[in-house]
Amino acid sequence: MQVNFEQAVTLIRTVGTQVTVMLRGQPGMGKSAILKELAKQLPDHTPCYVDCTQLDLGDIAMPVVDRETMTTSYAPNNRFGLRRGSDQPVLIMLDELSKALKPVLNMLWPLANDRRLGDLSLPYGSYVFATGNLDSDGVGDSLPAHGYNRMTVVDYANPEVLDAEGKPTGWLLWAAENDIDPAVMKFVFDTPEVFERYDALTNPKNPYVFNPLTGNTKTYCSGRALERASHIIKQRDRLGSALLPALAGTIGEPAARMLEAAVLLDDKLPPLKLIESSPKDAPLPDGVSAYFLMAFKLANRAQPASLPAYCEYVKRWESFEARHLFITTIAGVKSKLTMLAMCRAYTELSAGQAKYLKGN
Repeated sequence: MQVNFEQAVTLIRTVGTQVTVMLRGQPGMGKSAILKELAKQLPDHTPCYVDCTQLDLGDIAMPVVDRETMTTSYAPNNRFGLRRGSDQPVLIMLDELSKALKPVLNMLWPLANDRRLGDLSLPYGSYVFATGNLDSDGVGDSLPAHGYNRMTVVDYANPEVLDAEGKPTGWLLWAAENDIDPAVMKFVFDTPEVFERYDALTNPKNPYVFNPLTGNTKTYCSGRALERASHIIKQRDRLGSALLPALAGTIGEPAARMLEAAVLLDDKLPPLKLIESSPKDAPLPDGVSAYFLMAFKLANRAQPASLPAYCEYVKRWESFEARHLFITTIAGVKSKLTMLAMCRAYTELSAGQAKYLKGN
């Protein structure tokens, strides 16, 4: 039983003021991104990222002496966002909690169980959640039995790529929202097995994934690594022949060679400036694979000024599947919905596609 990204956000948002949800999953698969999404949904809360692997006892709170009463109280570290007398709620993510030192864990249990750090209670409406890797990942995660009983521990699923209808979802829509290079998106679209879990492989010899059972635990595909690969690809003109070694050192050699092929294909596509200035005359992509890559590229780069030209260009495509990929990808990007609603060319393109679907 697992929860995906959206379900994890909903779970924490719903019960996180009273229940500490701990998400356990594979390295680099988007657990940390949950804090960013919750921060968007809870703008009145102070988001606090706490890397538990870096904590020692002195990094949590320090004693303060009251010389009149000759007693001590604890002043929390600034990373927890707490102030005495403040009613500003906080949103605390205890990242890698299952790797924390035992004394640190002992100090953090009241935060997870009672919403209290030392003698300071969290303001009303504060959220606390935690993350960690699976014990079987072999990366140093371990929780005592009594720790489990203080939290709701759930298995966090690897990202999805396509839904049951074959439309982009999950990581691909996140990538379109976050300016991930289209070549990376095309690679993941073609190779969705890069996000398979090692404990549920369709192909036991899958060369792309983190797999402690085969010893592939250093360079592999993860959401985190693919984002880094995107940054590297965007500098390919300066990197030259160093591109492939850099990618191999980020996502592993098998994935790097596949991704390099997508990059070479991208370099052969018609320039976006030409499409924007002459959408009715710009050369069309050469082959199905090129069409799909261009669909991701246009969905990724579309802005209010360029979208009408992109739609006019897409209307010329012979590939129904590529047109559909462009329409569904850009429609899944929340930040672009207003732009789409105001673009007549996109509305007409979508209507024409829907009519084609109905007729076939």
